[in-house]
Amino acid sequence: MNLWKNPAREIDAEIAAFEKACPFPEWEIERMKNRRRILRHLPKQGIGAEIGVFRGHFSELISYAAKPTKFYLVDPWTKSGETFGWGKEYTNFGKLETAAARDESILRAQRGGCPDVVVIENSFPACKAEITEKLDWVYLDASHKFEQTLRELVAVQDLLKDDAVIAGDDFAIDPKAIHHGVFQAVHEFVRQTDWCIIDCGIANQYALRRYAHPHS
Repeated sequence: MNLWKNPAREIDAEIAAFEKACPFPEWEIERMKNRRRILRHLPKQGIGAEIGVFRGHFSELISYAAKPTKFYLVDPWTKSGETFGWGKEYTNFGKLETAAARDESILRAQRGGCPDVVVIENSFPACKAEITEKLDWVYLDASHKFEQTLRELVAVQDLLKDDAVIAGDDFAIDPKAIHHGVFQAVHEFVRQTDWCIIDCGIANQYALRRYAHPHS
């Protein structure tokens, strides 16, 4: 469903209210500044999706960088319950409501400049059929585990145009890292398919493109 086309001032005020009620960790905001580098690979003025959104801080950066004409935000949010039940300072020690995180995400994607924000409130790939058009890019930041991430990568490629880009977070090279499964899943995915890694490393980010379009 498409939600809210609020004036800029109203968007700023509502986001400020969310920030006051539940401040976001400063260290994570700093990490996001480094994560932005990977967004240079996303095709501009296209249709894209972010899978795993949380509060939309990175959605806003994606929207600024890629300037999508349509932006799918995919996250279970309230399907997971009234609150998140994890995250410590991420979720104001359990006080952040999932509905509030969803609403903040929409506002942030809009503030980034996207005129058409579409919410899919479900887990991926269970909701795959709800995206009925081919995408120019996907940013994946969902399960963080090997098997689930590999399943997401395999499923998402069916939604993409031939020259599309897959990008994502938590590409942790260190075998001892909690999110090393993403690193393993990405390598297994490119081993099995015609996708290749075009960028990776900084702030645990990665970007993929099909071999037929390595330099598009």
